[in-house]
Amino acid sequence: MLGLDISSSAVKLIELSKTADGYKVEAYRVMPLPANTVIEKNIADIEALADTIEKVAARSGTKLSDTAVAVSGSSVITKEIELPAGLTDLQVEMQIEVEADQYIPYPMEEVAFDFDVLGPVETNADLVRVLLAACRQENVEHRRQALDKVPLMGDIPYLGKLFRNDLRNIEKREILIFITPKIIDNNLLDR
Repeated sequence: MLGLDISSSAVKLIELSKTADGYKVEAYRVMPLPANTVIEKNIADIEALADTIEKVAARSGTKLSDTAVAVSGSSVITKEIELPAGLTDLQVEMQIEVEADQYIPYPMEEVAFDFDVLGPVETNADLVRVLLAACRQENVEHRRQALDKVPLMGDIPYLGKLFRNDLRNIEKREILIFITPKIIDNNLLDR
């Protein structure tokens, strides 16, 4: 699996493989973005971003195309909420949409969201804790547009699954959390 982190100044790529003990880093590269590619945490130049992603992927040597892309933390609203226990994923999604104005400060037609049921509320067995993650749809679409321009990365399996609000397409989901690794060998850093 490839992980891509697009910040305001760089694109970071990490390739992980699963081992018996956990995960192993197969490749890691960082490449700076051209000036004004990302302005105030918004992607302003999709072509420049796509070019940088293509270069960082080529320099990493990866042959993988399955890519998980993060929307930066400051662009994402996360909130733990409580909902009735026993709801299906579709019912949870519908309940979130009905009560969205309590959790999300944007109109629902402008929002991409996802959720994960964390478990029962300790003090009330009739309720479950749900982690809600939401961002503006444009944050997801700009990343998708940039990756569509990169050969082999046009089909982004996890970007669309992380943030969607299509009631007709419900399936088991996972929330990916990206941890920025510390570079120990400066020779890995492309300048």
